[in-house]
Amino acid sequence: MSSTRRVLLVNWDNYPNFPSGGVYVWAKRLVEGVSDWDFVVVNELTNSNVPANYTVPSNVKEVIEIPIFGTHRREEYQKEPFVRKILRTSDSLIEKKFIPLFDDFVSNLMASKSDHARTVKLIVELHNFLSLYDARKCLEHPLAWDVFLNHIKADTLYKSVSLREALTVFQVVQRSMQILSVHVPPVDVVHCSLVWLPSLTAIIAKAEYGCPIIITEHGVAYRELMLYYNAYFFNEPSKIFWKVFARNIVRPVYEAADIIAPVCRANAVWEMALGADPSKIDVVYNGIDTEKFRPMTVPRDPAPTVISVARIDPFKDITTLAYGIKRARESIPNIRCLLFGDSINLDYAKRCLNTVKSEGLEPNFTFMGATKEPEKAYNLGDVVVFSGITEGFPFAVIEAMACGKAIVATSVGGVPEALAGCGILVKSRDPDDLAKAIVRLLKDEKARTELGASALKR
Repeated sequence: MSSTRRVLLVNWDNYPNFPSGGVYVWAKRLVEGVSDWDFVVVNELTNSNVPANYTVPSNVKEVIEIPIFGTHRREEYQKEPFVRKILRTSDSLIEKKFIPLFDDFVSNLMASKSDHARTVKLIVELHNFLSLYDARKCLEHPLAWDVFLNHIKADTLYKSVSLREALTVFQVVQRSMQILSVHVPPVDVVHCSLVWLPSLTAIIAKAEYGCPIIITEHGVAYRELMLYYNAYFFNEPSKIFWKVFARNIVRPVYEAADIIAPVCRANAVWEMALGADPSKIDVVYNGIDTEKFRPMTVPRDPAPTVISVARIDPFKDITTLAYGIKRARESIPNIRCLLFGDSINLDYAKRCLNTVKSEGLEPNFTFMGATKEPEKAYNLGDVVVFSGITEGFPFAVIEAMACGKAIVATSVGGVPEALAGCGILVKSRDPDDLAKAIVRLLKDEKARTELGASALKR
């Protein structure tokens, strides 16, 4: 092993594959800012539209991409040899060695009062097994499904879950457990940008090399998962199952962590509620380059202009932004909204496009695509708006503040900590509240100037 110190950076749908968003910006700055350290990046990929072409600096020695969907064996994606693993994975071995471990693991993850120390031990034992034997054969063995279904049927609440929903859950567990087969190279420290299934590699690294774990949560994955499950699962037992399952995944990671450095106090509150030791928590706010992000004069349309810099993603709630602009147009007919951001969620992007078209907003709402010059984008507008339903301490908000802009933003996550009276906070998922704030600022130049100056000073 090189004498250069090495970091295992654990991501989820992020650096280096997804070149947008606050976590990507943070990860890129981290890697480039400590060039005397080497990095191994683990990136779990759940989106089939993941970009495959990217560049990394020379101190990134390895990128371990773990696709959850689109392949049945992660080794196929990474071009790792796996035929021998398949051949040595016999049915009798699965029945004698793997099934008892899997049974214990599932039982612990479904328990209302899980033994987190036991979960950590099982994660390491499963990793030791799956690093030698074929994960697909093990997880697709009929007994694995039988074990899982028996646990569902034995629970007084979960037994009302439909077979289809149970199968969906099992398939997600199947795919997610592939990460336990990953070989983690020797590292000196682990830095997780989230706490969820990819972070199980941190537990493995700590068990194998005794290295400390640092967690920097930008958005609390557990909270975002709950928003997702509540939106897509209509059966109450299914929602409760996922709540318990997710909680029993994240708690052992918090327990194993040595330092927890959330980007805002709002995240720290969630982490403590999920069992994180308060003595481990130290809030570290995001920072930006104020030489780059500053007030500047750029050629622009004289019409009243709203700017939003955000991914086209359900969590950014672009449809509410569109409806808010529609309502604001009733008071300001020539209002313009320029949205800078890309998307890897094709279905949601189509939904946003269709909303703008069906509501007759095409003259007022423009999708500008991604920008490499966000500092200029902010300065194109009179007001900068953020409509997300969940946030950490968003770079976009503090970038707009540094540009001296009047800001309207939803009161979620660490946004109130960032603005602290230097902008207007509105309720999330409320187009009327959003529209009122936009109209108020567009019609009041003095208020815009004062808020922009306060934001810049802060």
